[in-house]
Amino acid sequence: MESSKYLDVFIEESKENLQTLNSTLLSLEQDGFDEEGMNAAFRAMHTIKGTAGVIGIAPIQQLAHVMEDLFDDLRKKKETPPRTILELLFAGVDLIESMLLELETSGSTQVPVIDIVERMREAMEGLPATAIDDPVSEESGLEPDQLEQIKAMLPAGERPVMVSVTWSNGLKFKEGRAYQVIRAASSQGTLLATSPASEDVADSDEGLIVVLGTTRNDADILGVVKEVTGVAAATAQTIDVPGHPAQTVVSAAPVDPIEQMAESVPLPLPADQSQAAPLEPLERTVDRGAECAGGDDHVEGRKESRSGSPNGSSIRVKSKLLDKLLDQVGEIMINNIRINQIATDLKHRELKQTLQNNSRLMGEMQDIVLRTRMVQVDFIFKRFPRIVRDLSRDNGKEVDFIMRGTDIEIDRGLLDEIGDALVHLLRNSLDHGIEPAAERVAKGKSPRGTITLSALQEQSNIIITVEDDGRGMDPGKIVAKAVSKGLVKAEDAERLDDRSKLQFVFLPGFSTAEKISDISGRGVGMDVVKTKIEELGGFVRLDSTFGQGCKVTLKLPPSMSIIRAMLVEVNGEKYAIPLDNVRETVRVPLGAVHSIADRGVFQLRDEVLPVLNIRAEFGAPAETVGDMPAVIVEKNDNRSCLLVSRLIGQQEIVVKNLGKDLRQTGYFSGATILGDGKVAMILDVGVFT
Repeated sequence: MESSKYLDVFIEESKENLQTLNSTLLSLEQDGFDEEGMNAAFRAMHTIKGTAGVIGIAPIQQLAHVMEDLFDDLRKKKETPPRTILELLFAGVDLIESMLLELETSGSTQVPVIDIVERMREAMEGLPATAIDDPVSEESGLEPDQLEQIKAMLPAGERPVMVSVTWSNGLKFKEGRAYQVIRAASSQGTLLATSPASEDVADSDEGLIVVLGTTRNDADILGVVKEVTGVAAATAQTIDVPGHPAQTVVSAAPVDPIEQMAESVPLPLPADQSQAAPLEPLERTVDRGAECAGGDDHVEGRKESRSGSPNGSSIRVKSKLLDKLLDQVGEIMINNIRINQIATDLKHRELKQTLQNNSRLMGEMQDIVLRTRMVQVDFIFKRFPRIVRDLSRDNGKEVDFIMRGTDIEIDRGLLDEIGDALVHLLRNSLDHGIEPAAERVAKGKSPRGTITLSALQEQSNIIITVEDDGRGMDPGKIVAKAVSKGLVKAEDAERLDDRSKLQFVFLPGFSTAEKISDISGRGVGMDVVKTKIEELGGFVRLDSTFGQGCKVTLKLPPSMSIIRAMLVEVNGEKYAIPLDNVRETVRVPLGAVHSIADRGVFQLRDEVLPVLNIRAEFGAPAETVGDMPAVIVEKNDNRSCLLVSRLIGQQEIVVKNLGKDLRQTGYFSGATILGDGKVAMILDVGVFT
């Protein structure tokens, strides 16, 4: 069964549930018991267990089952668990995550779980017992506001009846039995509420409560309920609702139980009904969520108000399908550009008017596809609190981790790519930035360090920063390290300002040390981060104040597939420059270009810019007189002036990846196909700045 077509959906859904579990455990550790969070964790564990059982992933089902029972015990105890149990739960989450990774790569998992399962069972035996009373009571024990809610929902002509079910000893898979009980009871009237909700039923529950509005007698109701396997006992009693007299019991045709189940509202009644807690106001909803696990989509759920009008929906689609869809949109856009060019050449007015409308529709479709790919950065940010927690414990440091702007949306393709880069930055901040508590106190700082991960939108770009209040970087020691490794000449480094000296940490091989020793180790992975972000069309900025902290800023484009570009001509060939890197276009008198240290420079207003003649760079003889069109480009706060043959104009282009040989030239970051069907290379501005 592990090769089941449902496996991909199970893995994706389980990863999200593990994030919920990690968040709950971190909250438990830091803030203490939270009933809402514990209920969410229990439901997440229950879902993992149930789905693993359905598709036959026995090790995950076995571990999830005992973890579900442990979460259930903890939520009933309503106390923060001891550290030993927290560590066991963290370990269980990690083990399930490792099994999911194994399932992704091989389609099966052989990770042993017996040891941790036994330790969890022993931990549960050591917990003080939680009293669970028989749900059957002589009195309903409902609070006035609960009764008012039932009264408001009760159909005219029906009496409210509470059915209390007791499960047989040792019964397993009670969720399925609860579904059968609810279905059976619903055939006798209007389903108003259940406790617990059917999706929250656990094998540790002693019973189930169902509240109906009905015109049937108690014997009819109990007759169908007791036919369900696993029901040891069942009782029914009319609820005394003030202002709503009990109705005469008559026989009535059964209604559709499935529809009635859809209309039910979970009624969180406690096991001991004489101590019933007040209810929050109930909202009557229809939840028609369903999983389309056999296909490529997963319907998250659709809720309708009582009037039936939709108030929200979502659908899960494989990211690979979205990638293919975006590629197809790109190809259609390229064809559309070519057809527009042909229409222009033919001077066919009617065809051009039709194509204008087609272009508008294409733009709308492109926008829809791009927005479909957008996800909140929290999609990946939420994994980082656990990483920071584990790293801080391993390093014996106290750290406050703050996340901001988690609702900022970014292209899913970009988000997937930057995950490892952000892990590098967080690890560097914690390993090499944040000082030990004693060192921080000696410097007059708080013993607890702070790492802040932020996201914000700046025009069409996404800005992500990782900032810490640690020791910062010493430019002098960075230069000494770079010189000792032969990465730069000492005389060249001395001419640089402090901020430029910091950039040496991005050079490959700057640091290979595993442990920090003054500056040693701070550059681990920084060249990897820079390379990855620039491959995505973004750039990295590093700022640091020695002794006070460090800040790394990543600037990312809205999408790495469709961008706006400036088209230029160089030696008869067309090239594209990403518009995000273009600051302005000018004409440069060649007589105004001067040579300093073997480099041409040009003064534009109050700024002296390096000049690069791309015509000469790409093989044409260099001109010495006249003037030339130029593009002022910028990347990583560095500007330069690129001399070209002709400025063509702006255009939206579809970015195509390059093969290894073309990437190694260093000049190009990608390619695109123009309206005339010819290929235009996309210039990598970073090479020229």
